[in-house]
Amino acid sequence: MNAAQDVKPRDPVFVSYRHSDGFEIATMLAWSLRAAGIPVWRDVDDLPPGDTDARLEQAIDEGISGAVIVVTPDVAKSRVVREVEAPRLLRLHRDYPAFALAIVNAVTLPNGHIDYAAPDRVLDLAQPELVGVNQRSADGEGLQATTRQMLWHRIAAIRREMSGPEGELRVSIQTRNTPQVYDRTDADLDVRLRPSAHEKLPSAQGLKELGKALRLLPDAVTRAGVTAVRIEGGAHLSVALAVGAGIPSTRAGRMVVVDGRGSRWQSTSEAQLFEPPRLRVLREEVSDATPRTERTEVAVYVDLQLPRSDTAFDHFIEANGGRLVAWQHLTSTSTGLLDAEDGGNLAAEAAARVRDLSMSHANALIHLIYRGPFGVAVLIGRLTNSLRFIAYEWTDSDADDGTYLGPRYEAVGMVRASTPTGALEKVILEPA
Repeated sequence: MNAAQDVKPRDPVFVSYRHSDGFEIATMLAWSLRAAGIPVWRDVDDLPPGDTDARLEQAIDEGISGAVIVVTPDVAKSRVVREVEAPRLLRLHRDYPAFALAIVNAVTLPNGHIDYAAPDRVLDLAQPELVGVNQRSADGEGLQATTRQMLWHRIAAIRREMSGPEGELRVSIQTRNTPQVYDRTDADLDVRLRPSAHEKLPSAQGLKELGKALRLLPDAVTRAGVTAVRIEGGAHLSVALAVGAGIPSTRAGRMVVVDGRGSRWQSTSEAQLFEPPRLRVLREEVSDATPRTERTEVAVYVDLQLPRSDTAFDHFIEANGGRLVAWQHLTSTSTGLLDAEDGGNLAAEAAARVRDLSMSHANALIHLIYRGPFGVAVLIGRLTNSLRFIAYEWTDSDADDGTYLGPRYEAVGMVRASTPTGALEKVILEPA
């Protein structure tokens, strides 16, 4: 780097650590950062075997926007971290104000508190330099705080070019890729989830990391000073619903979703019904049972794909019908392919019908099963303000012992927009 402008805020963050006692911490940190939209440069993901000494040089040559040094007791034994990476990262931090540096400190005092003097000591620095750098603990709370710190730095660095009447925050999301530094795009945020061991369902641990990241996303939109959000890429449909709920219409007046085929799905600002209608009720049932004292539950199946597919939803009703006070099966009034230009209206009507069914049954919990374009799923999610729903994912995988289970919908997570705990309130999906 020869000039301050060479520190590009959309470049990845380098993670420096000692393998012997820092590997697990670095792994958790990397997935936390990726879930929040920050690409990570890390040796095990981005270098072939045998290139340990060259990992920082390669990262700097390709561009990094900052670094996190994971300080553990064994760092004192690491020549690479002490003599190569830490000195170079500190020079970048001193020379370029745009370069973000954070410390995750796993060294504690006898009372359990962070030993703030440890980084300078274990890195054998001639002069104390890291005492004044923001240090966080290596537990879950500390890693989340480090993620938040790096995200706010990234947003602040790109705010000027985004803010304005037409400004938009670009968020790329993928849940099926194997994340590495070369998977990033030129978006403002590149959200990537931990790969799943399941062939159809997302990673349960990745969803938990996403849930924490979604707590930060609404404030990221506010800090960016934008009037619109653009979502790009593709994801499991349950994740698409949750991400949409994470950026409700109260935070960004306009949202555009560009899917993997380049189709643009643009939102409206509120859930509403249309004339002529975009959806029709294909099947429905209302229970005549006496209202229960506990919270009521309803189910909505929004099926927007052709040809029609009912088997998995029928299995869901057979297994859960006794707990539902009502359910509806909705489909498009169109007999052909959906028009992306009408996607916002389609999503707005779907959200309105879901809300009406819930409100007409004592603000019932909603089991929301969606089958259709990724873009519409995101747009439905952002219009679910005040609703609590369980998002589902389709699978036909056999049981672990080989037993045939057939096509079905698995509960993934509890979603609720505009809550301090984040849109993905609870992960229901069990680890594969």
